[in-house]
Amino acid sequence: MGGLKGSFSFVVIVAVVMAGLRVLHLGTPLVFPATRPGPIAIADLDEARRRAGFSPIIPGYHPASLGAEPSSISLLLSPAPTLIIVWRQNGTYLSLTEHRGGKAPTTPPLAVPLEDVPDSMWWATGSEHHLVVLRLGFWIDMVTNLPKQDLKRFADTLTIY
Repeated sequence: MGGLKGSFSFVVIVAVVMAGLRVLHLGTPLVFPATRPGPIAIADLDEARRRAGFSPIIPGYHPASLGAEPSSISLLLSPAPTLIIVWRQNGTYLSLTEHRGGKAPTTPPLAVPLEDVPDSMWWATGSEHHLVVLRLGFWIDMVTNLPKQDLKRFADTLTIY
């Protein structure tokens, strides 16, 4: 019977230690935001708005070759909430990476402003066209294998979802 008394206190101590470790595990990202997980797969743009803490800015122009809905949406929480929205269909794609404020995404030395698109820089890498644009306090980095003219259409039709 004496052995049972000792096992009860052992179980209580183990339960308290395990509960403390669980609190530490869940509380670490609150104290150290850089430890937040990511990327997180997001089901749709409404969920992206809730999880990121801001409404996504997406182009109103969608060529039929891309499809109407994004094929994937991901969220990175660290160092700042960043959404990655991708439309991909039949070999064509458009990828948007957007985050609020902070530093502009890195551009190569040969990047130039896109004509008639303020606060923008664009360049081509092989068949890919890249555009970095500042809209409503958000840096938006676009990559597509569609023609350069589509970059301008995408930039001109950026709206809050």
